[in-house]
Amino acid sequence: MNEHATAIRSASLSPKWIKAAAIGSIWAAIEIVAGSFLHNLRIPFSGTMHSRAAVYMLVAFAMQWKESGIIIRAGLIAALMKSISPSAVILGPMAGIIMEAVILEGILLLLGRNIAGSIIAGMLAVTWALAQKIISLLILYGFDLVRIAEAFYLFLVKSTGLEDLSPLYLVTLVIAIYLAAGTAAALAGTFSFRQLQKKSLQKTDSAPFETSKRLPFGARPEIQKYAAFNLLAILTILAVTLYMLNAKHYLPALITGGILITGVLIRYSRAIHYLKKPSLWIQLLIITLLASLLWEWFSTGKLFSAEGLVVGLEISFRALVIIFSFAAISVEMRNPLVRSLLYRNGFANLYRAVSMAFSVLPGIIERIPRNSNLFRQRRSILHTILQLAEELVGVLQNNAAPHLNIIILTGQVQGGKTSLLQSLIKNHLERQLSIAGFIAEGTFNNGRREEFTLTDIRTSATIPLAGRKKMTGWVRHRSFYFNPDALHKGEEILSDGMQDGADLLVIDEVGPVELSGGGWSRILGEMEKEYHTPQIWVVRERILREVKDHWQIPEQNIYHAETADMERIVEHIFRIKEKMYD
Repeated sequence: MNEHATAIRSASLSPKWIKAAAIGSIWAAIEIVAGSFLHNLRIPFSGTMHSRAAVYMLVAFAMQWKESGIIIRAGLIAALMKSISPSAVILGPMAGIIMEAVILEGILLLLGRNIAGSIIAGMLAVTWALAQKIISLLILYGFDLVRIAEAFYLFLVKSTGLEDLSPLYLVTLVIAIYLAAGTAAALAGTFSFRQLQKKSLQKTDSAPFETSKRLPFGARPEIQKYAAFNLLAILTILAVTLYMLNAKHYLPALITGGILITGVLIRYSRAIHYLKKPSLWIQLLIITLLASLLWEWFSTGKLFSAEGLVVGLEISFRALVIIFSFAAISVEMRNPLVRSLLYRNGFANLYRAVSMAFSVLPGIIERIPRNSNLFRQRRSILHTILQLAEELVGVLQNNAAPHLNIIILTGQVQGGKTSLLQSLIKNHLERQLSIAGFIAEGTFNNGRREEFTLTDIRTSATIPLAGRKKMTGWVRHRSFYFNPDALHKGEEILSDGMQDGADLLVIDEVGPVELSGGGWSRILGEMEKEYHTPQIWVVRERILREVKDHWQIPEQNIYHAETADMERIVEHIFRIKEKMYD
């Protein structure tokens, strides 16, 4: 009993992370649904509306679950989920989500979860949308934009005769509008929650969640290739180009910036949609015209300036360079390397929570009202969200339960993993158990693995699985090409084994492809529902921690090929079988 309890504690996420995963997944779903709705209607200030919706929702969640740290965790989860958005640039929205969470959590921790704390938190969180917009514009266009904006303001004031109107009045008015919007959102969230508290949250009859084991990073490796060198090159060329522009070395800046933009357009196909956006070109044209017309107007009275035209063109070129650089950086942020960095730097719980949040995202999107229904059901939306969150906690707790039936055989490359598995099956298991699954034997050339062959354990039938040589129709993942027929055959072998009620399921191996959402990842999701059937997975030691944490496999279920005791593994398998009938 103590061993079982230890396994659960070591493999399960804490209640804070589970609640944060519930909030983060709902937050991301609302960003997707409401974002699509606002985009389709072409509504201006949609970022501010997103902030108000987040404040409305998060204030209610902060009152429902009072544990400190949940909102910040939820913000990190929602931001990382935003990283797989089809949008080419995701750094800005990710930063906005995280800052909203930090502001709300910090103020509520400082002032308490009361009306005053909620109002101030809401005011600052929504006003941050304005601050982030200003910061983004300054990053995009540079500080020359401030001078152009000032000249344009003075031109309008003089043209309208309102020369006594100070810019401070306009700034104060805009800030006041944002503060009022944040106050309204916080009060709405507070009073709506209190009204719901007076009523019992009645559960509606709805279909159970269908979860899927989707991964937040590198989920479609065959569509977008990643390279850490590209990220370094982009950052270097961007820095050089901006330095050249600031130093007024326009020809070198034009060359380096042109190379960067061309490279991004060739490698990152999503970035090309920026060239098709009329709003971008209209914005750049307006800035260029204002610079050329007003750059010297205040000092000389002239309504055209060659220097202003150059400044306008420089600002526009700077904007294009940054836009395309950030588009490429946003893609590289989805690199599976990010997942590895999270694990190696102590963020395994965050990644596991994000993975769990992704697993329920499709079900959440199905439950949230869409488009016109979103407005018609605005009075009941909080009830829907809070009820959904409570349901999600139960679902995620169940998903986070450790898989005590999965045994991992691990070791280095050529460390004897497959040989141990073959000996284990032939000498200890096949005469006592019905076994279904496959073994992937590799061939080596000068110490380097060249090919894999898939062998059905039951029938001994073989099929080429993967190799370094390019084959027509095969899917590339890193250095290898994978045979789709073999992948389908492997799924079929495991599926037949589950349907036949096999005593033991064997997978050789679970590796980087599965962690990237390919390979056997789909059938592994189905096998997770077979909670009681013993399973043996072969896993390379290099990615052992990621596999163990992602699929919640306890430490005592891991055996190293170099030191493994076969008798102990056999006893472990039969203990799992005995518990099937307890």
